Amino acid sequence: MKIWLLSDYDHRKHLAFKSLLARFSAAFPDVPVEFSVKSRKSLWESLFAHLRDSKRNPLADVIEIPQNWTELFSRLGLIAELGARVEALGHKRFPEFILKELCRNDEKRVFSAPWWLEAPALFYRPQALKSAVADPERDLATWEGFRAALDRVGPPSRRRGAHALSVPGSSGSVSVADVLPRVWGRRGGLFSDDFNRATFTREETAGGIEDWLELAVSGKIELFSPDRFENGPRPPEECAFIMSSRKLGGRSGLKMLPYPGYPSGGGLMLVYNLSVSASAQDPEAAAAFVSWALENRNLSIFTESFGVFPCLKPVFEERLREERESGVYKRLFSAPELKPNIMVYPTAELLLERALWNLSMKISRRDYDREDLTRELIMAQGEADYLLSLY
Repeated sequence: MKIWLLSDYDHRKHLAFKSLLARFSAAFPDVPVEFSVKSRKSLWESLFAHLRDSKRNPLADVIEIPQNWTELFSRLGLIAELGARVEALGHKRFPEFILKELCRNDEKRVFSAPWWLEAPALFYRPQALKSAVADPERDLATWEGFRAALDRVGPPSRRRGAHALSVPGSSGSVSVADVLPRVWGRRGGLFSDDFNRATFTREETAGGIEDWLELAVSGKIELFSPDRFENGPRPPEECAFIMSSRKLGGRSGLKMLPYPGYPSGGGLMLVYNLSVSASAQDPEAAAAFVSWALENRNLSIFTESFGVFPCLKPVFEERLREERESGVYKRLFSAPELKPNIMVYPTAELLLERALWNLSMKISRRDYDREDLTRELIMAQGEADYLLSLY
């Protein structure tokens, strides 16, 4: 059995998965298993390569995917229905906010199993804010307050590359994962509420993107710098703020707040699922692995290893009760929002990712102008609208 695992900036995920597979092999010695790691881009390309030539480009038996890829690849016939094969899916043992998108179009058939999730939040070092922020919970609740605090704090040292804000997990450029929490905080999005048209250029959407680009333009974050490639953020003593979707509350006295600018106190949740290839050589064994990976103990050990939350409801609720920053996480999960699980959304994200890469390159070359953002978003929106017309 072959497994494709999504790559991750935190090497602990891969170590945790190796440990998970070792336990699986001990429990099922007759099932040979191996895995390889794929970036989102290479996974996307591999899935479509299989569509073009299935014999030359076979799929793995089990594939980790972002939850909102489920609708697209189930409609394309690449992933199998799992509701009858995975007990947790059959009994809908997941929080309602996860099921809402997982079963958006068909409550009876489910094509992937929610595995783990992460919640973007703001972490800060109290010592660095003493003379700059009187009341962190109040002053950092809005984007404007957070942005003003960045100006007052300044870089923690004079060494080259030092910044007040660290953003782990980026590829170096501003990415969709960076801008979406801010876009949604402004109540923007990539599509209209009825999903009939793209809204990349809407004021709330473009404004949220511009807020993030401004951090790079002003030098609050440095694009294509070493700290945006490494396995985690800068050490806490080297930055006042960290924007992270992983749990960092226990590290060197860091404290946590909701992502700035969410009026409801909730936020964007990023969910990752396990799917089984429709062309799997042994679909029953593949489904059995998914079921085993979702067992309470296995899921708990795996997710705790790299600071994320389990999707299985009883394990999720237990983790939330035990979490050191449980009060803040309860606020985040009080109004959680997920990316829409619709066919066109993953492609729209790729269009926006390309636009953000182009803009990041201009910023790094000190050749960026506000008109560049408008032009890139108009082109991306036009392509997204064309895609909508095909469905």
